[in-house]
Amino acid sequence: MLSHSRSAPRTFTFILRLALIAVVSSSFVLPATAEDFSAMVEGAHGGASWDARRAVAADIRVEFGGNLMIDGHMISDTPVGQTRFELADGTVLVFNGQDAFTAPADSKFQGTRFHVLTWPYFLAAPMKLDDPGAHLEHLGKRPFRDGKSLDAARLTFGSGVGDSPEDWYVVYRDDKGRLAGMAYIVTFGKSAEEAEKEPHAITYHDYQDVNGVQLATRWTFWNWNEKDGVVGEPIGGVVLKNLEFVEPASDAFQAPKNARKEARPAD
Repeated sequence: MLSHSRSAPRTFTFILRLALIAVVSSSFVLPATAEDFSAMVEGAHGGASWDARRAVAADIRVEFGGNLMIDGHMISDTPVGQTRFELADGTVLVFNGQDAFTAPADSKFQGTRFHVLTWPYFLAAPMKLDDPGAHLEHLGKRPFRDGKSLDAARLTFGSGVGDSPEDWYVVYRDDKGRLAGMAYIVTFGKSAEEAEKEPHAITYHDYQDVNGVQLATRWTFWNWNEKDGVVGEPIGGVVLKNLEFVEPASDAFQAPKNARKEARPAD
């Protein structure tokens, strides 16, 4: 997964484009360009309010294949450049923008770098479509789930962007403009060819208004293919509780004492 930082607030041109789209119709509108798609999604989620906040926090529980992977408290700055997890068993995971750390150093927890990058990115995804180095291609209607098609766009990344620049996403928006879900591959620690043999999808549910920002509090994970969209039964899920915007402590994203530094994935 990737960590992309927004370098500046959205521009006047972006705001004007969103306003013009809203004037045309308050109902479902197909965007003319990838920029319009991004503007619609970010506008529907309250992207300007998100940008005005320093950090977001939530209690998070992640389960896959019947196994509990994460149970604890997550905090991330809103550009998703720095993150911290405090797990129920006392383990602390930190990403400081460059390096990932696990404390204590003898913790048996594995996959720290993947976790500190992935779950904050999935939360912030509606506000990350026009990040520096991100490339969005409007696809029009594509199969989503249960025989329903939604307006979609393909998200890819420039060379050297984040840990996994070969990741790609197919991003779907609902009739309110919100992010309904994303298909994706995970190249973290593997080749794109290997990852494309097992594409997955995340669907977003139970949106909550948090100080003007629409955030999904329940995520479901599935298998996916381009022809049918989401297929089969759920393979995992995430539940977020107590979502709030916060001012993080000055040392929130610093390496904890007695921590081990985690290696980047192999090329």
